Amino acid sequence: MARRRSRRSAARTASRRQPLDRLAVSMMAGLVLVLGLLIFSGDHATARVRDFSWQDRQVGAEDRAFLITFSRPMDPVSVEANLTLDPPLPGKVSWAGRRMAYTLTEPLPYGQSFTLRLDQARDRFAAQGSEESRFQPFEGRFQTRSRAFVYIGTEGDEANRLVLADLDRQERMILTPKTLSVLAFKPYTLGDRILFSAIDATEPDGLLSQQLYTVTTGIAPRPPQDWLAEPPPFWTRLWPEPTADTAGELTLVLDNRDYQNLKFDLSADGQTIVVQRVNRDDPTDFGPWVIPAGKAPYPLETDPGGDFMIAPDSQSLVLLQGEGTAILDLSAEASRGPQQPLDFLPNYGQVLDIAANGSAAAMVNFNQNDPEKRFTESLFLVSRQGEEEELLRVSGSIRDAQFDPRRRFLYVLASEQVDHPRRSRLDTQEYREQPMLLVVDLEAKAMTKLATLLQETDQYMSLAPDGRSLLLDVTRFEDAAEEASANPGADLGPGLWYLPLLASADQAAPVLDRPEPFPFDGIQATWLP
Repeated sequence: MARRRSRRSAARTASRRQPLDRLAVSMMAGLVLVLGLLIFSGDHATARVRDFSWQDRQVGAEDRAFLITFSRPMDPVSVEANLTLDPPLPGKVSWAGRRMAYTLTEPLPYGQSFTLRLDQARDRFAAQGSEESRFQPFEGRFQTRSRAFVYIGTEGDEANRLVLADLDRQERMILTPKTLSVLAFKPYTLGDRILFSAIDATEPDGLLSQQLYTVTTGIAPRPPQDWLAEPPPFWTRLWPEPTADTAGELTLVLDNRDYQNLKFDLSADGQTIVVQRVNRDDPTDFGPWVIPAGKAPYPLETDPGGDFMIAPDSQSLVLLQGEGTAILDLSAEASRGPQQPLDFLPNYGQVLDIAANGSAAAMVNFNQNDPEKRFTESLFLVSRQGEEEELLRVSGSIRDAQFDPRRRFLYVLASEQVDHPRRSRLDTQEYREQPMLLVVDLEAKAMTKLATLLQETDQYMSLAPDGRSLLLDVTRFEDAAEEASANPGADLGPGLWYLPLLASADQAAPVLDRPEPFPFDGIQATWLP
């Protein structure tokens, strides 16, 4: 009996100890695993680059700085002296603990691949020449987006359809079906989608039946992640990169069932669309509507207006109202309900462009209230603080203006009125406008003519996101097709043109470097961001 009791007691003791034994074994296994990871991760006395925010990423004009995170505090002088970029990218360095930020001072050139190397550097606490100053060499790679643009075709199978042209791959791709006639479009920031308005060729209403769509371009964006706050966990690198959508996938954004859809604009962050709409049953019911991403559209309750533009901050709308320009709040909290302008600029009847950082806008004054300037138009630079500066005054019209990425130069399409020897049927002298491509140096306060364009044409300009080239499509008016010699001295005739911009070493205004016409034709040619 005593033996049986002792055996039962021993068994009960063993069963009580079993969970503790399992816990102990689990802890030992965990410690062995951690020790193995430490061993295989290398010598922790060796300083190294832990993270590079642009590693294997595709960057664009909106990316102005990259971040390098080190495993140990580093000697800034040794890092800056040994860091190289191939091809070179000028920039400024700043430090915050173990992180180094490199901020570019020039726009990134598109269509290129870059290599970052750091072969030697010193730990901040390492003695000169000691073993503790060892550094693990690092090499990182990244690339900029392709030089690509979208246009509305005018010939053959491309007629009235969106076409993507990739200059680096030397190929073109039709994005929209034949059944849709595209009227206007806006690319999304990453170039993976295009927002466009189009009419169904089978609809009897014509221009009154336009609807809003998005279409995929087939581009797979790989933007850098925002690591300035905190680097992502290491296990996220094990996840596969998202694949690109197939090019040509259509999505209906806004139908025309109850309202006619007119002009539209897309915010820089791609989260807001503003559309001018007119009620089909009540023409007095018209005005801008807001379409937040993933939400139902709603009208913006404000006084009726004309042309508009979403500001680069994606939170405000610049709307022409009456004899001036109103600034309206587009934030979710403020845009629902009656709107009062945040600001009103009474002298300007058109906003052509706003600098990417919102510091200034290019605006047109039609000089209706000044008898001495009557029948002229003036281009003004209006700063965020309300300072106004007249840059240009013409006797013809100011058609477009675009800031370059550095916000130093402003490219302008304008025209001057010229006499024409022909006389009209009423035997009065006929006036025509001579279109020109100009560049204004905003620092030197100087203007340079880049090219003279053919008369009796319409022009559309798009500045590349890196500021190194222009797209210009010159379309002849239908009623002037027979007058091929109306302006024989013009530098650029009808067609779609690629205009490289050559910057001088003394930072003077760029000049055109061998303009080339494309072997295909189209309108509204616009660079992808």
